[in-house]
Amino acid sequence: MTTRGVADIVFCLDASGSMSPCFEGVRNHVGDFIEGLNSGGQAHLDVRFDLAAHRCVAEGAAPVLEMESVHNRSLLAALYGSPSQATRFFSHDVEEVRRRLTEIKTEGDEASLVALDCVLDFPWRQAAACHRVVILMTDEAFETGAWQAPQVARLGDLVRKIQDLKVMLYLVTPESEVFSRLSEVDKCEHIVVDASGDGLKSVDFAEVLGFVGKSVSTSTLQAPQPAAATRALYGQATWRTS
Repeated sequence: MTTRGVADIVFCLDASGSMSPCFEGVRNHVGDFIEGLNSGGQAHLDVRFDLAAHRCVAEGAAPVLEMESVHNRSLLAALYGSPSQATRFFSHDVEEVRRRLTEIKTEGDEASLVALDCVLDFPWRQAAACHRVVILMTDEAFETGAWQAPQVARLGDLVRKIQDLKVMLYLVTPESEVFSRLSEVDKCEHIVVDASGDGLKSVDFAEVLGFVGKSVSTSTLQAPQPAAATRALYGQATWRTS
């Protein structure tokens, strides 16, 4: 079976105070992304979307983390709660994704590496049959975010986890030493933006999504079964949400 045009794609979006323009940009162009895949004459097009909009509203031994996805208003509970809510992830419906992007409030701070680790714990389809794609977007350098030291302490483990799970990572971030280290992941693409704190207003979202679409539509997968990966590297399975 061909894996061209077959993908699970998650937008890992900083939902801190300044990021409304990013949500608008993704919402406006996600449909164009699908149309671009269709125009490539794919015999089999099967793309599922989800998102992880995240904000960190307090700090301490562990931050108070708020995360939402397409189907889940409390993403941490859906990912790590009991019973499992694994069926409440991903959507083929672009309009459903767009609607959710209009509903999410932007406020607070960000904890991008924790959010990325949560995304890696999503119930992805088998890596040998489906491209696994994460698009992480933030307008703040990691060094201005919340709960920095504990996140950096597990950065090496996070890099290995991305690679073990065969995830294609796309970063849209300001210049940052931590994000630069993250960009060393195999096949990662990093778009560095000049300005910070402006909600990524200067980013051409159509170009970003078009680049992702080209990768998904032109490449096939011959990957072995990925290694088992540790869930919740930062202990977020036990955190409370506000």
